[in-house]
Amino acid sequence: MDSIERAIRNALAKGDARDKSFRERVYRSVLAALERANAANPDLPPEAIEQRRAALKTHITTIEREFVVPAPAPAPAAPSVKPPERPANEPAPQPTPKVEAAVRDEPAEAGYADEGSFGVAADDRLSPGHDRPRRRRPIAMMFIAAILLAAIAIGGWWAVQVGLLSNSEPAEPAAAPEAESESFTPEPESGAEASGPRDWVTIFDMSDTSGVVAPAGATIEAVEDEDGTYLAIRSGAQGEAILFNVPEALLRELAGNIVVFDIEARSEEGRETQISISCNFGELGDCGRKRYLVGYERSDYLFDVEMPAGAPGADGAIAIVSDVENEGKALHIFEIRAGRR
Repeated sequence: MDSIERAIRNALAKGDARDKSFRERVYRSVLAALERANAANPDLPPEAIEQRRAALKTHITTIEREFVVPAPAPAPAAPSVKPPERPANEPAPQPTPKVEAAVRDEPAEAGYADEGSFGVAADDRLSPGHDRPRRRRPIAMMFIAAILLAAIAIGGWWAVQVGLLSNSEPAEPAAAPEAESESFTPEPESGAEASGPRDWVTIFDMSDTSGVVAPAGATIEAVEDEDGTYLAIRSGAQGEAILFNVPEALLRELAGNIVVFDIEARSEEGRETQISISCNFGELGDCGRKRYLVGYERSDYLFDVEMPAGAPGADGAIAIVSDVENEGKALHIFEIRAGRR
C-alpha cells in the first residue's frame, strides 16, 4: 500500500466510512489537495499532472469498490405440499405402530430436510413409497459469491493495467495528502506567543498581493474598514484553496531551522469558520495539514515547521481553505510572516 492509498484510508478511518457522503467529502479533499500541489508547482508538465490525477482516481476507485456490495437476490419461496384429501365416506386409517417405530428408529439421511421444513404434512412423510424433499442449495449465497469474485477479478485487472502491482511505484504528487499529520487547533495562539522575540520576515501583506493565486471557483477581494486593510478570501465549493507564494530566496534563508509561521486573520462577522492550511516548500518538504477554528476577533494562528538544510529548488506556497465545510464562508487575511525559533 503506497502513501496515497494509506492517506485516504487513514482519513476514512477518522469518520464513518460506511457513510457515502463522508467518503465523498474525503475524496473531494484529496483531489483538491492534489490540484493545490499541481498549482504550486508551475514547472510540472501537463503529462505529469494528468498521470498524477489518473493514479489518484484509481486509488479512490479501488477503495470505493470495497464499500459497494450488491444486495442479495431474494430466495425463491418453497412450495407448500398439501396432503391428499380423503373422501368423506372413507374410514380413517388405522394407526400402524410398527411403521412409526421403524421410521422413528431410522437414522437421518444426509441431504434430507427436517420434518415440516418445506410444509409437508407428517402423515405424508411417513407414507410408504413417499420421497422425502431434498434440501435446496443456498442459491442466493452462491449468487453473491459469484458477484464478489467478479468484482475482485475486475479490481485485479484494473490494478495490473495502471501498474499498481509492478515493482516500480507510480509518481506521487509533490504534496501528497498526509492525513496522519493533520492537526486541529480550536483556539489561536496567545498574543504573547505570537509577538515573541523572533526575526520575522513578511510573506504577505496588503502592500503587495501579486503573490496570491485564486484557482477557478475561489475568490479574493481587497477590503478596507475601521480595522484596516485586509484580503477577504473565499475557497471554492469543492474546497479549492487560495495560494500564497513563498519566494525561493526566503526558503533558502529559512532552510536548516525550526521556522514559525504566523497567519494573522479573522472570520466574517457572526460567521465562525474552520480553516485548513497546507504547504509546499519544494525540496524542503511541507507542513502537513493544520486546521483552526477562526472567530471574528483578529488573532494570530501559528504553526512550526522543522525545515531541513538544502536548496528548495523552486518557490513554495501556503494553501489556505477558508471553509472546510464548504458553506461559502470567507476569511480575512491581514498578514502572513515567518521567523526562526
